[in-house]
Order: sequence, then C-alpha cells, then structure tokens
Amino acid sequence: MIKVFSVAALLLVLGACGTSLPVAGKLAPAGPPPPPMSGDTIVCPADVKQCPDGSYVSRNPGNGCIFDPCPGARIQ
Repeated sequence: MIKVFSVAALLLVLGACGTSLPVAGKLAPAGPPPPPMSGDTIVCPADVKQCPDGSYVSRNPGNGCIFDPCPGARIQ
C-alpha cells in the first residue's frame, strides 16, 4: 500500500511541475541536422595539454593534429 501511495505522490509532483512522462511510441522532436562538412575538413581529438606555466593548448588541425606549442616554449 505504501508503494502505491509513493508512486501516486510522485506522479502528482511530476504533473505539478509540468514534467510529462514518456509515452510509448512517441519520440521527442528531432533537432536540426548537423551542418555539412567538406571532404577536406580535418577534425582532431578534442583533448588538451597542460603546459608547465599552467595554461592549456589544443591540437592544431593545420599541423597534423599535433599540439600547439606552449607559450614560451622553444620551437625546434
């Protein structure tokens, strides 16, 4: 009996908040499609590297996806 009361109370609270429960067979509306990408676009992993000074650098798609040099680092 307590479980039934708890479920009923939860449904009432969700209904009062404007939250609807998913209905079988109904899907959320789809968002817009992603923009088209050209065939020559290079996408690098989204990881970053922390430099000794505490700043961060990301991978550079124009340089073979290697990390950009850290500020103040010597370029070899």
